[in-house]
Amino acid sequence: MVRLALFLPLTMLFSAVGAQSWEEAQKTHAASLDLAWYTSRPFIEEVNGEMKGIEADMMLEFQEFLKERYQVQLTINWIEDVNFPGIMNRVKTSNQPNVFGISAFSITEERAREMKFTKPYLPDITVLVSSEGTPIVSTLEDIEDFMIDKVAVTIKSTTYEHMLFDLKNQLGATFKMEYIPSGDNILEAIAKADNRFGFIDLPIYLKLIQNGGSLTRQNFFTIRGDGYGIIMPLHSDWDVPFNEFLKDLKYGPRVEESISKYLGEELYRAIDEIYNSESLSTSILTKEKELQNQLIRNANQELEQEQSVKKYLIIGMIIILFFLIVVIVLYLKNRKSKRELSYQKRQIEKQQKAIAIKNEQLTNRNNQLISINEEKNNLVSILAHDMRSPLGQIIGLAGALKSQLENVDDDHMEMVGQIGKSAYRLNQMITKMLDENSLDKHEILHEPVYVSQLLEDIVKRYGLVSNKKNIEIELNPCSHQYIISTDHLLLLQVLENLMSNAVKFSPVNSKIVISAECKEEEVVFQIQDQGPGFTESDKQMMFARYQKLSAKPTAGESSTGLGLSIVKKYVEQLKGNLKLESEPNRGSCFFVTIPKS
Repeated sequence: MVRLALFLPLTMLFSAVGAQSWEEAQKTHAASLDLAWYTSRPFIEEVNGEMKGIEADMMLEFQEFLKERYQVQLTINWIEDVNFPGIMNRVKTSNQPNVFGISAFSITEERAREMKFTKPYLPDITVLVSSEGTPIVSTLEDIEDFMIDKVAVTIKSTTYEHMLFDLKNQLGATFKMEYIPSGDNILEAIAKADNRFGFIDLPIYLKLIQNGGSLTRQNFFTIRGDGYGIIMPLHSDWDVPFNEFLKDLKYGPRVEESISKYLGEELYRAIDEIYNSESLSTSILTKEKELQNQLIRNANQELEQEQSVKKYLIIGMIIILFFLIVVIVLYLKNRKSKRELSYQKRQIEKQQKAIAIKNEQLTNRNNQLISINEEKNNLVSILAHDMRSPLGQIIGLAGALKSQLENVDDDHMEMVGQIGKSAYRLNQMITKMLDENSLDKHEILHEPVYVSQLLEDIVKRYGLVSNKKNIEIELNPCSHQYIISTDHLLLLQVLENLMSNAVKFSPVNSKIVISAECKEEEVVFQIQDQGPGFTESDKQMMFARYQKLSAKPTAGESSTGLGLSIVKKYVEQLKGNLKLESEPNRGSCFFVTIPKS
């Protein structure tokens, strides 16, 4: 058991011991908390006699918060319990309000009936992970086959264990369960054999991927919980100041900084975005690919560094060889003995062998990295190829549905048509990805595009979305016969992204104007909205990838921060120009200039 306490005058210390409720603490300006804990990395652990982790730092910040806001001197008593059930039993049965349980407790309805939780301080997402090489399953039959000979690894009396019980009950599955101490790592236990699986928190799994780990995440039973909180007895009133502490403008960001310190800022922000996304599985997969691509980029950087070292080694060896030749010439001029010349020759041969060995090592490393890059490209091709079949089915079903519908109004018939068109356009994009000549570089097509028809198609695509927000879309096309020669798909992507942003960030009951000015050598597209506009800081960052700006969607829509970076890239590929006119709170107008041919 570890105990940390403030150094207080004797009279104040006696007062602190007597103040166990928050109501009493406000009167005596002193209190004590008994914090029951059990090792749960990275949330709480003892290191060299000190408490470390996310929750340890949080409690010290809470101690400072009470002193600053309410002039309450808080004594913290750390009490190490025997396990997680021991902590929960201590809290549930305590008749004292100042008993806390801290060891990464997930908020559940069952627990909330027996204990009081603070507001969550961290999102709670749990994924199912299996041994390396385990196939990813998708159907119910595959899941049942998957679990026949598998062993589930978990920790006693945790939400992980309860989730495994739920998995058994919902699927009627039968599998063995292996329990490990709470201080042990579930992922390490899974990696020890090829027939294991178990639930684990998403941040811990992503940390494994970031460090180059290679376990398999299964797509089924990904669970979005209510978050992590601190537990206390039902009759305790300490949740009031603690919840106020979490929302405080000064201390709330400090808690976030502490979490970022242990999880890494990138992963902490990613967890928050994934938790709030509509498509949980897609967001997790996107982050996995991002981390894997970062590993590949790091590997490429290492290769470049090794190649630089190789170049300098060659230059160094050339210099060495030059001086050796000079030495040999001097030896010859001075009629050195054959024994000395023979010795120098042997030295040169040894160095040449060393160079040959180093060259072979660098070549092997280069081949290995090339193989990794090829594997990445193969994975992209496989994913794109597998998507074509269900898209083809959507196109076929939409066409069949449209042909069989009778007595349906024009709006609903138009929606059915839009389903087929959208699926067909996505199928075109996948076909373009699979082209072996354009997989690594986009090939720009030159095909006839009717400007007026293109704009009318975009307005139809966003008609339903804009109607929900009562946004008027005004269309001002140029001549119906005006044609340009460019890549239809890329130009459509540019205008759709700009139109999507205009609808997403425009307020209710506003207006969007989309128009085209057809000139002799070029056409200028304009998309103007009445949204929040761009600040000068936004204009500096708006084309960076994954960069979210100051404006927020007006109806809670999601935003990835990728749209404008894609627009800029495609406009450049189309040999066009992109310009923005905008002021804060005065709307925005994007100008896209595309050559006629």
